[in-house]
Amino acid sequence: MFKTLPIILLGVFASVLIACAGNSGNLGQKIATNECVECHANLITCMKLGRDKPYWEKTVQRMIDSHGMDITAEEKQAVTDYLAGLESGASPICD
Repeated sequence: MFKTLPIILLGVFASVLIACAGNSGNLGQKIATNECVECHANLITCMKLGRDKPYWEKTVQRMIDSHGMDITAEEKQAVTDYLAGLESGASPICD
C-alpha cells in the first residue's frame, strides 16, 4: 500500500495541474470574448493574434491603465496567456 502512495499522489498532482491549466484557458477565453468586446470588436484582437507574450502583457496592461479595463491579476494573467497562445485567425476570436 505504502509503495503505491507516491504514484497515487503523483497522479492526483498531475490531475490538479491539468485542471488548473484548463481553467486558465477557459478564463482567458471568457475575458477575451466578454470583457475586451465591451470597448472594441473581436476584429481588433483578431488582427493581432500570433504575437508573443510580451506584446500581450503590454497590451492588456495598457487596456487596464488607459482604458479602465477592470480585471483581477489572475484574469490578467489568464487573458495574456490565452491570447499569446493563439495563432493568427484562431477561433473564437476571429469568427
